[in-house]
Order: sequence, then C-alpha cells, then structure tokens
Amino acid sequence: MQEQVPNFDKDTIAKIIVELFGIDGGISSLVSFEDQNFLITTTTTKYVLKIANKKWAHEFLATQANVLCYLKKAAPELTFPSIVKNVEGQSLSYVDGFAIRLLTYLEGELYTHATKSPELYEDIGRFLGRFSRAMENYSDGFTEGSDALWKLDNVMACKVHLAKVIDEDARNRISRLFDVYEENILPRLPSLRKAVIHGDANEQNLLVSSNNSKRISGLIDFGELQLASQINDLAITLAYSLLGEDDIAMASTKIIAGYEREFTLEPAEREILYYLMAMRLVTSITMSSHAANLFPDNDYIVVSQTPARALLEKLEREKYILL
Repeated sequence: MQEQVPNFDKDTIAKIIVELFGIDGGISSLVSFEDQNFLITTTTTKYVLKIANKKWAHEFLATQANVLCYLKKAAPELTFPSIVKNVEGQSLSYVDGFAIRLLTYLEGELYTHATKSPELYEDIGRFLGRFSRAMENYSDGFTEGSDALWKLDNVMACKVHLAKVIDEDARNRISRLFDVYEENILPRLPSLRKAVIHGDANEQNLLVSSNNSKRISGLIDFGELQLASQINDLAITLAYSLLGEDDIAMASTKIIAGYEREFTLEPAEREILYYLMAMRLVTSITMSSHAANLFPDNDYIVVSQTPARALLEKLEREKYILL
C-alpha cells in the first residue's frame, strides 16, 4: 500500500533531524526499496537516517536497535552501526506514524566493489564467525524477521515462483534442487542450532577497510534479523561472496576456515552447507524472476540474476551439490 511507504522530501528531513536529534547537516538520498534512507553529513560526522515502511512492526525495529546495542558489548572488536538516540533519549522516533532511526555511518568499500583475495575471503569468515559466536547467546526481542520468502529456513515457499524463471536450464536445475532439498535437507533443519542471525550478510552489506583491502571493516543493514538455523548466515554469505569467483574451492575453503577459527561448525551443519548456499541462490533467482514478472519492462531484473545462475550451475558441475 502506497500510504505505508515513506516519501519525505529533503526540507522535511532537515526539520526532522534538527527537532529530533539536534543535528544540522547536508542531506542526500540513499538507495532503498521499501523504506527511505538518507545520508546526513555534518562538519564532523556522517549519519544514516532510516525511515521505515509502516508494515514493519515496532517490535521488529526495536529488536534491530537492541541487537546493535548488544553487539557493542558482546563483540566490541567488530564494527557495526551505532544507534544515535533522539533528544529524549529514545532509539526510535515517530513522525506521521513512520518509525525513524538515526545510525552512525560506517566508512569502507562495499565488498561488491573490492578486489577479491584469499586473505579477504578468510577475513569474511573470521568476521562472520565472531558475529555468530556473539549471537549464540542473544535471545531477547521480536525475531520474526521481515519477508518470509527471503528466510532460508522457509525456502520451499519460493517454489511457487519456479515457473517464472525464464532460463530453461536454470529452471530445470532449480526444480531438481527443490526435490533434493525437500527429501534430504529439509528434514534435518529442526536438529540444527538456532539463533538470531543477520540474515543478509551479502556483497552490499559487508564493508572492506579503506586502509587494508584484505580486511572486513564492518557489517550493515540489520533489516533481515530473524531467529533461524544459525548456519544460514554462513550459507548466505557464501552464496553472495562467491558470485563471479572462478575458484570456488579456494574461496569457500578460506571463508569456512576463517569462520571456524571463531565458531566451530557442527558435523550436521557442515554436511549440508553447500546445499543451503545453493538454496539461497535459488531464492535470489526465483524472487528476481517473480519481480521481473511484475515489472516486465525492466530488463535489468533478469540480467542481474546471471551471476547467481552461473554459480548455481558451477556448484552442480563441480559436485558441491548432487542433483
């Protein structure tokens, strides 16, 4: 519904940041699909102002703030955005029914633009493993997550969009993968470790240090927080980190090794990791195919799934998954 989507102009944003946070600065729009985000630049500091779609529950937004506060104590050596409280000392503010949050801005290069190396792959694992170790003890708050179709534990729900995948080879491969997953992987999910996970540690949310191209400097966007199988965070990161990578063996081995130095995988998790990685690619392909069906004039939607289709094909060809 259109009235649920925020659409504030910059003049209104300027008033909001002064009244709520006592901040005056330059305002520029940031890309956002269903919400509205702005970069706020003062003479000394940068912030991100996030205005949430009304469909997100207050409890879900509050949990995101609570997790960020928790991580400052549970994993102080890792870098995440920090909550900036309003003039009344609150983490969440409301204007015209829209929830508003102000976060610190993290400097760094998006992983998608960074030069890949074995050292960087290993450091992705290190960062994510330390995050998983911190989150295994977090249990407070609303953890339903956001879009159910993007929850990896719920990936079978994406099968409804399989027919919309226009590439026949990809569609057949995904169909076979759904069958294998439903028979051999899905029954194992209840026995896997559960925790609140980030849910979207992808190439757009991992930051690489500006001073060290082999080091992950931060993780942003906690909008997919959910209670789920904890191994899903590693599977999701593998799916996105290996897009366009020729040497899957090297890259995945480095990421997994870095992860396990911080947080050891259980045998049951290790056995199905590449299948879970593949199913995240399935989610990406089927959901983008659904979007392309809704917006047929946008050719980029289908083109953008090409790396995911290529990686999924490579996983089967190199026998990381058996279909």
